[in-house]
Amino acid sequence: MSYCCQKMGMTKMLRLERKSKNSIRKKIRKVSLLNSLLNLFACWILLFSTAIYFINDYEKRNMDLLSTSLSSSLTAATVFDDSYNANRKMDALGQQKMFDSAVLYAKDGHVIARWEHRQQTSFIWCYLHSWLYPNKKKIGIIHDQQVVGWLFIVGNDSYLFNFIFYSVLILTIGMILIFMFSFILSSIMYRKILVAMNQITTKINHVIHTKDFTKRLPDNSLKEFQDFSDNVNSLINEIERLNGDLVYENKTLAIKAYQDSLTGLDNRAAFINQLQFMLSDNGPCPSFYILFMDGNKFKKINDTWGHAAGDSVLQEIGNRLKSMAKEEDCVARLGGDEFAMILSNMESDHQVRAFILALHERFQTPIEIMDGHTVPFSLTIGFTLANRDEEVSDILLRADSDMYMNKKMER
Repeated sequence: MSYCCQKMGMTKMLRLERKSKNSIRKKIRKVSLLNSLLNLFACWILLFSTAIYFINDYEKRNMDLLSTSLSSSLTAATVFDDSYNANRKMDALGQQKMFDSAVLYAKDGHVIARWEHRQQTSFIWCYLHSWLYPNKKKIGIIHDQQVVGWLFIVGNDSYLFNFIFYSVLILTIGMILIFMFSFILSSIMYRKILVAMNQITTKINHVIHTKDFTKRLPDNSLKEFQDFSDNVNSLINEIERLNGDLVYENKTLAIKAYQDSLTGLDNRAAFINQLQFMLSDNGPCPSFYILFMDGNKFKKINDTWGHAAGDSVLQEIGNRLKSMAKEEDCVARLGGDEFAMILSNMESDHQVRAFILALHERFQTPIEIMDGHTVPFSLTIGFTLANRDEEVSDILLRADSDMYMNKKMER
């Protein structure tokens, strides 16, 4: 019980391992996805970094221009310490979001005008703001080639943040669309490879499970798969040839195992197998007759004329017995000059004796051995009726005993 459970557990584990293994389709898809993602991410980083660099450079130039323009417009207000006009001009530009904050100092250090735009921003915007404007822009107010005041200004980054946000959004959407397009394109390209591989694996599985070696892989437009298909076809050809040779050898061995090599009749093993079949429930008839035959004075022929003459006699005996038997009857050489027959169409002892008499008449004609020489030859024949409920050994013993009793009477 425990062994069966262990075996079932191992079988289940093997199935789970097979299911857990990724197919080449999944592997190719993963490689394609990873490759596309890495390439697109690298392009995204490169484009974003380039855009940020030029935005930073643009903003620095813009701040230089803005601070120069604003300092020129505030020169009079600084000279006359006109806080009202200075605040008005700074408020007008600040409301247009030209800068985030600006402070105008007189030469002695007191504040003439101040403008600030306060708003709640996220951590990311604060980080970008500190990156774009790490320090306040300081510019001197010049009048008659003398510094009469100082202007500290911080640029406004709201439109830059909007620009960055929408740029990142459009860039990301574009990358996603490119990724989807490249994935679809790569899937179409890989599909041709997978079709070729499926053809090969399907054909190999067909050969393995059906043992049909007549099918061959078709030509493939891909060189590597064409070479692989040619090799598989060559392998199938070789397996087909080896299988054909094996089948032929098996048939030859089967024939040799159940055929007498000298006479071409069934041998003792084939005779026993046929007898067992006749006695089985699948046998064609419930009872049948068996003949046992033994040659007379065969040893004298061998001693007088040689074994070649004896072989000729045995071959002629086989030919004459086959000519007397019906197609469904079994004619066998049991060994030496002993022969046997299974007569499946005889219904009575009278019919069997008539058949035995015909056999004796058939052997009245002498047998030619060599150089026109002939020798007389006769058979001693015994028979018995075999029934389906009997044992093979009992039937053989009864037929053999009848034959030897007849041989004793003939002597």
